[in-house]
Amino acid sequence: MLRITAGEFRGRRLKVPKVQATRPLVERAREGLFNHLQEQVPGAVVWDVYAGSGILGFEALSRGAAQVLAVELSYKARQQIEANARLLGVEERHRCLGVDAHRLPQMPNLGVAPDLLFFDPPYDDFRQGGARRSKAWALFVALTQHLAAQGCAVVHTPRGILNEEERSQLPGLCRRDYSSTSLYWWHRPAG
Repeated sequence: MLRITAGEFRGRRLKVPKVQATRPLVERAREGLFNHLQEQVPGAVVWDVYAGSGILGFEALSRGAAQVLAVELSYKARQQIEANARLLGVEERHRCLGVDAHRLPQMPNLGVAPDLLFFDPPYDDFRQGGARRSKAWALFVALTQHLAAQGCAVVHTPRGILNEEERSQLPGLCRRDYSSTSLYWWHRPAG
């Protein structure tokens, strides 16, 4: 079970899908992330890519986000995410899309550009290196181009794994470590 840390649904517990690759962001890291984003969440359109448990999207809705698009390929994970959306009564503001995340840049009908983008691929995509890692990082960079003006993109990785070449593709990328994980965020410049 996961607990929502703040906002309208503070303290509500959500079930985690029984899917091997699901690795929800720990509570302390979620609190730190949302403290950093607190000014941007109210009224935001959120994309939760590789949603897994969906906790980042639900946390955003609890804190006042307008709508969430959760992208998750696993059928079992999507079933649990949708059940949690019904439990919270947010079905009108939450949509779950069952596609491979790598198809997103070519999909024209995704709705409004996101103000916030959460990107949480399987850790193995970064640890394995080579083409798999390059493909995951290239997808994140491509998705940042869909952000609304002054939007923010956040990627969750194993601790300190991004190299200088990767980080240089998004000037101003910031990092915060939580135990064995890192959160990197990038704010789209104005204009």
